[in-house]
Amino acid sequence: MKLAHFSMVGLLAAVLAAGAADFALGSEGCAHCQSKASCKKICRLVREDKKVAITCWGCLHEDFCVPGPSKRGCKHREEVCADCAADSPAVKTGPKHLVWFDWLPGRAKVYTRHKLMKKTETRTVPSYKWVIENVCDECESRCASVTPEPGVRVPPPPLVDAIIKHPGSSQ
Repeated sequence: MKLAHFSMVGLLAAVLAAGAADFALGSEGCAHCQSKASCKKICRLVREDKKVAITCWGCLHEDFCVPGPSKRGCKHREEVCADCAADSPAVKTGPKHLVWFDWLPGRAKVYTRHKLMKKTETRTVPSYKWVIENVCDECESRCASVTPEPGVRVPPPPLVDAIIKHPGSSQ
């Protein structure tokens, strides 16, 4: 059992070491042409479009009526179930009196209800960021940074040992 455990640990260590070696070799190649010859790191300013959600609030005005007090009108009386015994001989019932009143509505008053409404809109705005790339001498001339619009704040370049590719830089 212990032998199987040690062999699994050895196998896992070998797999991790091989993966780390592949990662180290892959990170040294050119990001554009995958060439392994004389690559150097550059910091390049790139533009990305960023989506921004804007929430707008407003009111919806809606009119409605509130009735005033109503008044009782005429009294009505009606006899029901007088002929129910003829319809169903099994059910024995006598006549009943239904009494109700007319109700006359009073004056109504108009009120306005204000409902809070929410609307969300999405806009796409330009954004800039620095990326670090490994490039060979041939690809370096094709890796130009973007030129931001006048008045746009650009983030400071990262603190790495690399050549900074920016239209305003002296390098």
